[in-house]
Amino acid sequence: MHWYKGELLSMAKDVGYRLLPAFNTTTGIPYARVNLKYGMKSDRLEFARETCTACAGSMILEMAALSRLTGEPEFEARAHKAMDALWKMRHRGSDLMGTVLNVHSGDWVRRDSGVGAGIDSYYEYCLKAYILLGDNKYLNRFNRHYNAVMKYISQGPMLLDVHMHRPHTNSRNYMDALLAFWPGLQVLKGDLKPAVETHEMLYQVMQRHKFIPEAFTTDFQVHWGNHPLRPEFLESTYFLYTATGDPYYLEVGKNVLRSLQKYARVPCGYAAVNDVTTGKQEDRMDSFVLAETFKYLFLLFADKDELILNLDEFIFTTEGHLLPLSLSGHTANDTKNHESEINDELAMSCPNTLSLFPESFRKPLQNMVDGMCPRRNQRRRLTAAEFSAANINHLKLIKEMGINIVAMSDGRVQLLHTFSSARSAADAEEGLLFMQEMVELAKLQSQQPEPVAQAVTVPLKDHLGDEQLMVLQAGPSQFGRNLKGDEKVTAKAVIVHPFKGCEDLRVPDLVKDKIAIMERGDCMFIDKVRKVQRHGAVGAIIVDNVAGSSAASSPMFSMSGDGNNDVKIPAVFLFKQDASKLLLAISKDWDVQITISELREADNFSQNEEESMFQKLKLSVQDFLVKHTGITFTKTAVEVGGFRANIGTDKIRITYKEADSDNNLKEAITNQQWSKIRKGLLHSIMHSDSKELFVPLNILRIYYQTLSGASIEEVKATDVVKQTKWLLSELIKEQNKKDDDLVKLDTEGEGVAVLTDIDKLSKPDSSVIESKKEKLKQLNSILRTVSELESSLETQDIIDKVFNKLKIEASDDLIIGEEKQTSDERTSIVNKKEQSSIAKTKASRTVDEL
Repeated sequence: MHWYKGELLSMAKDVGYRLLPAFNTTTGIPYARVNLKYGMKSDRLEFARETCTACAGSMILEMAALSRLTGEPEFEARAHKAMDALWKMRHRGSDLMGTVLNVHSGDWVRRDSGVGAGIDSYYEYCLKAYILLGDNKYLNRFNRHYNAVMKYISQGPMLLDVHMHRPHTNSRNYMDALLAFWPGLQVLKGDLKPAVETHEMLYQVMQRHKFIPEAFTTDFQVHWGNHPLRPEFLESTYFLYTATGDPYYLEVGKNVLRSLQKYARVPCGYAAVNDVTTGKQEDRMDSFVLAETFKYLFLLFADKDELILNLDEFIFTTEGHLLPLSLSGHTANDTKNHESEINDELAMSCPNTLSLFPESFRKPLQNMVDGMCPRRNQRRRLTAAEFSAANINHLKLIKEMGINIVAMSDGRVQLLHTFSSARSAADAEEGLLFMQEMVELAKLQSQQPEPVAQAVTVPLKDHLGDEQLMVLQAGPSQFGRNLKGDEKVTAKAVIVHPFKGCEDLRVPDLVKDKIAIMERGDCMFIDKVRKVQRHGAVGAIIVDNVAGSSAASSPMFSMSGDGNNDVKIPAVFLFKQDASKLLLAISKDWDVQITISELREADNFSQNEEESMFQKLKLSVQDFLVKHTGITFTKTAVEVGGFRANIGTDKIRITYKEADSDNNLKEAITNQQWSKIRKGLLHSIMHSDSKELFVPLNILRIYYQTLSGASIEEVKATDVVKQTKWLLSELIKEQNKKDDDLVKLDTEGEGVAVLTDIDKLSKPDSSVIESKKEKLKQLNSILRTVSELESSLETQDIIDKVFNKLKIEASDDLIIGEEKQTSDERTSIVNKKEQSSIAKTKASRTVDEL
């Protein structure tokens, strides 16, 4: 190149002079860092007196090359002095080196000795200094170090750090990824057998984890999960293939390249892997990826005629740069070339035993990793991503794994894994994996933005025909399109069959251009949404499968995905009670257009309603902790007169005890129908063996809203304690009436039907009620709407059975119904067009509580 005038060499010389101040130490071992502009004048640099063995001993090749190309011996002399100082610092008994030392005193700071991080390239440069410079002292030093490594550090194919002064004691129980260079160095040394064994061990670790983790334990589990796409393993693969010609190593390189393409490829390059267990990437691509990783991949697969250089005349530095062997002052002789020609001729006429040599050492190691850490043959019963604290089956599974839920004093819930508490050793192992996944999920969730609550809006018509919007709070998803701001999706809704949405849809064309409604369970959320998206759905709503759940009494639920980004439609989650309102609206009008959008502040619960729901939320948490942790709480109790009510999570327990003081509560105007209901409640309390009665909270609210005369805003502002006090007061009012009224309940033909356990109703009721029909309009309207709701949920058969088999019975769960009558008469009452608009309005307000 006639145009080149040595500009690059001149700049390299300038950099060399700027590095020399780092060598101004007592021992001659250079500082770890130097400012190229100001030298060591910075106090922060001068007081950083510690350096690693690899830093101090990995300059002899470059500095010697610079001196021999520029004619300035200063650079090579400084590097020789540093290598000589390091050699003096070795442990004279074991010939091992530590990893960190003081540049002035030479004292070892870290006495761990190995072949990985902090010391790796020192061994490499001892051997390569002999190859490049021809100085026998470096060969002698390397042989002394190599024998010590193979005696103390090498444990079969594994290389474990030891204490340099106590070489028979391991200093750690894991290996780091940088030791992958060692088999390549052993090839240069000419010791192929241990090189093949160590390389095979590393390859099996790579196959298990897709990449070699930055550190892994002696049983080949992940210790540090990151992988910055290091080149050391490919370097050793290239040298082994060059030495043996075994095509096995081409297959190794192919698998490495496949992992790079599948797990590290991004639009702008190749991203480092943050965790090999999850495949999460980080926004980082180190310089050695291009300088070494892909260089060794290219050299592994390249033919000789594709190379513009004869690599046998060069040596690689630790950074993958080529230095010519001619720097040693010796040129290649003809004898070497003549011998290689003879070898090529023999290779064509006789079997090449070099490719058979490594196979004899690899074969005994082919199941080494799987033998020490066998793969799980059984399918995981529960993963952390699938876990739901509201699912009782999931709670049973983690209990079998030895995982307990512990309530903290600040209200948080902690998972505690105890190996001995598991049902079996296999369950304990699965519990450990579950806990590790939980930790990783917690890390990922802390790094992700807070999910935005979604809303499902349904237009409804009131009793006057005016359209009003019903807004339901919905949980977001961590996959698909998350609607924000003014973004929204509006379409008709369709209930998927089968309702779980996990199997093939019976009529897939029905979901096209519609919002598909499915139920939670049997498969992952994203699998359900992915299925309906394939058939043309524009959105998806997942309905909770836990009875009684609602957004008002539960924290926001966010659906998790599986890490893939193939879902593009929005998907939201509705709790059971909220979903029942949506299903009711759809059953009334199948053409109703529903909208999915971001939940706005104005659409959220009012402050009063949040305060009224606090009691329910508190009781729900207490009940969960009592059931699964054994922690007991004193439940809220209300006393009025001789009646006492204990408020539970979904019902109240009413008991009666003779009171010392009389309570003279009376009412001026009596609602005859409500009086009959109260008589039925009193009869159940007074005549049951346990003297108690259970009333569901949703029925209590219906009573209060329908019969107390309170407006819907007042009902929202009234918590369950006030409603319970009101009911007990009503019972006292009924009790203060004449005793004869209580007796009439069994003798009158128009009794009150108290529905208890549905499965126990077997005797049909033949009584016919022909009077007082007008007095039942309100409750008839409620029951009619409930009937429509239940029919939409495919439980019409159960309701028909109940209506045909009414009887008065006391039990734990009580629902107050209308007077007993034949099915035909009930239908005629329900379908009457003369029902008042007031009753309809109240029914629409209260049906969601059922």
